[in-house]
Amino acid sequence: LDKGGIDHSPSSFRDIKIDANDHLTTQLRYTFIEPQIAIVSPMKNQAAPIHPETGYQLPVSVNTYNSQAKTSSVSYLLSNPEDNREIAKGNLSPLTDWNWSGNIQIPANENGKKLNLTVTSSFNDGKEATATSQFLYQKDFKPVTITGKDWNTLLQNASHSGGINDSQIKLPLQLQWTANTGSNIFMASPLIVGQKVFIATTDDNTSLNTYICAFDFHSGKQLWKFRTENSVKNTIACENEIVVAQDASCNLYALDAASGKPLWQQYINLKNYPYLNEGLTVDKGIVYAGIGAGLSAYDLKTGKVIWTNTDWKQREGSTTTLTIAGDVLISGTQWGGLYGNDIRTGKQLWKLSDNGLGNRGASPVYKDGKLWIISSKSFFVIEPQTGKVLQQKELSANLDVTSTPLITEQEIIFGTADRGVFALDKATLFNKWRAETLPSLVYTAPYSTTPQAGVETSPVASQGVIYIGASDGYLYAIDRTTGIIKDKYNLGAPIFSTVAVSGNRMIVCDFAGNVYCFISK
Repeated sequence: LDKGGIDHSPSSFRDIKIDANDHLTTQLRYTFIEPQIAIVSPMKNQAAPIHPETGYQLPVSVNTYNSQAKTSSVSYLLSNPEDNREIAKGNLSPLTDWNWSGNIQIPANENGKKLNLTVTSSFNDGKEATATSQFLYQKDFKPVTITGKDWNTLLQNASHSGGINDSQIKLPLQLQWTANTGSNIFMASPLIVGQKVFIATTDDNTSLNTYICAFDFHSGKQLWKFRTENSVKNTIACENEIVVAQDASCNLYALDAASGKPLWQQYINLKNYPYLNEGLTVDKGIVYAGIGAGLSAYDLKTGKVIWTNTDWKQREGSTTTLTIAGDVLISGTQWGGLYGNDIRTGKQLWKLSDNGLGNRGASPVYKDGKLWIISSKSFFVIEPQTGKVLQQKELSANLDVTSTPLITEQEIIFGTADRGVFALDKATLFNKWRAETLPSLVYTAPYSTTPQAGVETSPVASQGVIYIGASDGYLYAIDRTTGIIKDKYNLGAPIFSTVAVSGNRMIVCDFAGNVYCFISK
């Protein structure tokens, strides 16, 4: 495909090889990407995240890709610019199809000095890409951490209203640590619960290298890794020390948050469309998972089914995450509609499919007693009990993305498929500002293709600044009232995962499988 699929599957082509023994291997290649490379650790003009427990080794992480040829090797050269002295050189190792990493031992006498890192990616078509980063080697760098609240599902809670929160993140950001899951991260967003970070991975190749992972929030050390039977495409959740996730093969998992050991597992029977792109949620001891004929409520502790939807069936796969709006569970299907179900019984209360609401991958936020959602080319305000459309505003942008709007006192902010980030004036619904992002590295919104600027993620605000990852591979920090881009960080791989924040730290995940912890300097 040269464009995003109906279910937001990436623009890509498949490279298939069959050997003399009929053994088949296959790998997706993502379209339109020129040979590129980005150093994501150590970050340019920052103190390097070096910890005593690693023997004062410098963790190096590089994202690199080329649509037309695989990466054959990535080499590095570490030097001191004061006297042009070479400190170390060597090669990094591949962790995913985008990421190469390794550790460099740095002599103690370089402490407190600015060093240069140059990395070169060689592709098997003979092309190369090079990047450089100057950073401060600071052996005993210990940023001050501020403890914050848990972030237990997409946008913190089951109503997805945590875009506005009490976190204390201020610019500039400092990379505290980075880790890699060993597989791609799609629209699953990180969780921060009990001083742990949880994330799930995806793999569209036959290896099915797919996991739910836990990392230490302070150091990035991997605590456990649970292999799932298929990709976890979307939102996971955690409550009462239980992590829940659903995979593409309709398996619903409940894992012990401390150990990663499975507590129970259920099969979600979608009947006529056995593939799940959607995200689940959890609230007050009940898991809400599945879609269509498989949409069900489960007891969080036991996995017992409380109710199953019998009123409507799914259509094409969607990227929605279930939203709880008081006594109503909001869900939907692509090319089907937006549905409201009674949260206690599962009975369908209403369906909306007109005015572009049937052609939608986004999830609403429940705030101030209303649902706020984008779909097709319009922004909507909806009454959750009845499904009545209270307001509709048509816009000059493609809004078929997964972005859940951020509702502030003055603004409504969300991503678009083709024009970066939009903000509407909350009182008038007029366009207030637009923040330009770059053309996507990988196109996922349905029918979106080069050179459109897509943003599938949801905005999160802290201290007057909006943080949002884009499909161009940048993490953006945008002034909430003016739309001015105050800073941006090049991660070199698309970001389809909404950030999570707690205290003065923020967790960001990219498609290369990296998990980053940023902290206020």
